Amino acid sequence: MPGFVVDFGTLMTCPHGGKVNFVPAGPPLALIAGKPVATAADQLLVTGCSLTGSSSPCTKVQWLNVGTTLLGGKPLLLQSNPPPGPGNGTCLGSATPGPPVLMAVQLQVTGM
Repeated sequence: MPGFVVDFGTLMTCPHGGKVNFVPAGPPLALIAGKPVATAADQLLVTGCSLTGSSSPCTKVQWLNVGTTLLGGKPLLLQSNPPPGPGNGTCLGSATPGPPVLMAVQLQVTGM
């Protein structure tokens, strides 16, 4: 599915307000406006999820919309709709998983 190429400047939270942080799998292979392009090899970790106590907090995001275009042999992460709205992934680790809340993504570069 085509979409906007996700880069490390993309802003999103888990459904419970935790911040999604990009952790690179290696050195950046391409940049968009100075931000590394995200691939399926990178990790999306959640910090500060408000679920505590008997409910486990969100810990990571599994991105579901990956492109057929490869960067360093890894598919690009794509976002099908502009923000604000749900991201094309699922927050994992909590008893109530859901899509991340997308607040900002670059809108100039698209991929397949």
